[in-house]
Amino acid sequence: MTTMTDILPHEWVEIHTGANPDAPAVTFTEDSISYSELDRRANALAQTLIDEGIKAGDVVPLDAALDLQTIVALVAIPRIGAVPAPYGPHRIEPNGAVAESAYAVVPTSGSSGHPRGVVLTRENLLAAIGASRTRLGNDARDRWLLVLPLFHVGGLSVVWRSLAAGGSIELHAGFDAASAARSLKGGSVSMVSLVPTMLHRILEYDGGPYEGIKAVLLGGAPASPDLVERGLGAGLPVLQTYGMTETCSQVATVEPGRERQSLGTAGRLLDGFVVSFDDGEILLDGPAVSPAYFGEAPRVGPYRTGDLGHMDSEERLVVTGRSDELILTGGENVRPSTIEAAIESIPAVAHAVVVGIDDEEWGQAVVAIIETRQGVTSELEAAVANHLARHEIPKHWIPVDAIPLLSNGKPDRAAAAALATAVVRSP
Repeated sequence: MTTMTDILPHEWVEIHTGANPDAPAVTFTEDSISYSELDRRANALAQTLIDEGIKAGDVVPLDAALDLQTIVALVAIPRIGAVPAPYGPHRIEPNGAVAESAYAVVPTSGSSGHPRGVVLTRENLLAAIGASRTRLGNDARDRWLLVLPLFHVGGLSVVWRSLAAGGSIELHAGFDAASAARSLKGGSVSMVSLVPTMLHRILEYDGGPYEGIKAVLLGGAPASPDLVERGLGAGLPVLQTYGMTETCSQVATVEPGRERQSLGTAGRLLDGFVVSFDDGEILLDGPAVSPAYFGEAPRVGPYRTGDLGHMDSEERLVVTGRSDELILTGGENVRPSTIEAAIESIPAVAHAVVVGIDDEEWGQAVVAIIETRQGVTSELEAAVANHLARHEIPKHWIPVDAIPLLSNGKPDRAAAAALATAVVRSP
C-alpha cells in the first residue's frame, strides 16, 4: 500500500487534486487557491519551463519571494525532473551536476559566512516530512502560517509538510508582528513556524490569550526559557526545535504536551536521526541528512554541526552554543549563548547578541549588543552579574533599537561584530 512517505510533495498535489480538488492549498492576501488550481498552475509553468529548454537534472535558480508564484514553482520544477535552487540575497549558480536523487538545492542561513548550497535528496525529504508529521501530528485539517523566507529550509519545510499532508498554507508577504498576531488570534491558522525574535515581537504586540493553536515551532536561534514561558502563558504551545538546512530542517523537537517539562532543551530526536558527540560537538546522521554541498565532494561520516551540546537524563537534546563562536578572554573560554540567556532574562531587555572583539589587554573583549527600551543602567549590569562569572560579564554594552538580523530572523553575528568594533573603537 502507498504510504505518505512514498510520495513527494509535488506528487501529493496531484493526488489531493483527484481526491479533494476544492480543498484550499494556499491563501495569500485576498487570493485563495485550491489544490486543483495549484495543480493547474504548476502544470502550466512546467510546460513553460520545458519550452524554455529546462530538462530533467537541470538546477533551476528560483528567486524565492514570499508569494504564490514561488510555491507554484516549487511544485512545477520537480514535475519535469529538474531541481529548484531557491535564493534570496545570494543566488546559487548552477556550477555543476547534482546526483539523480537531488530534489532541491537550498542555501544555508549564512550565519557563519557566505551561504553554501545544500543538496537535499528525495530520501532526505521523505524522511524529514515523515518524521516531522509523526512528532507534530499535522494533517489535512491544519492551516500553517508561513512567514519565514522561502529561500531557507524553515519556510520551504512548511510548504513541503503542508502539501504532503493535504493541509493549507496561510502565506504572508513577509513577517509583520501585528498581522501574524491577528492570524494566530483569529482562528484562521493552527500551526506556525517562528524564530525567537518573531515570537517576542508577536507577544509584544499582543500578549494573548491565544486559543486553538496546535503548535508553534520555535527554532533557528536559541530561545530563552523566559520567552518560551511567556508564549506558554499566552496560550501558545511553543515547541522548541533544533535543526538546520543540512538535516532538512527538524532534528529534535519538544513533544506536544511536554513544553514546560522540556524547557531549556530541543526535545527528543525525531525518528531516524542518530546523534553522537565529539568533544562536545553535535554530530548527526540518518536518512534526512544531506549527502553533500552543491559543487563539493560528498560528505564522509556523520555531519559535523559545529554546535555544542549533550543529551539530558530524559534523552532530550540540549544545545549549549557554537564551537566557532567561543570567545577567549583573559585565558577563559566564554560561550555567547550563556551570556545572552542571562541578559535576556532581565525584563527590560528584549533581545541580546554577544560577540568578542580584539582587545590588547584581554585578547578578546566581551561585548553585549542589547535591544532595550531603558538603555544600559547600573541595575541591569548588576542583575546580569548575579548570573555570570566575572570573566563572562561584558566589558562593553551597546544599546540599539533593533538587533541586526539575517533574512531568516537569526542574529547577524558578523554585522553585530562589525558594529561592536566600530562603536568600541570610535574616539
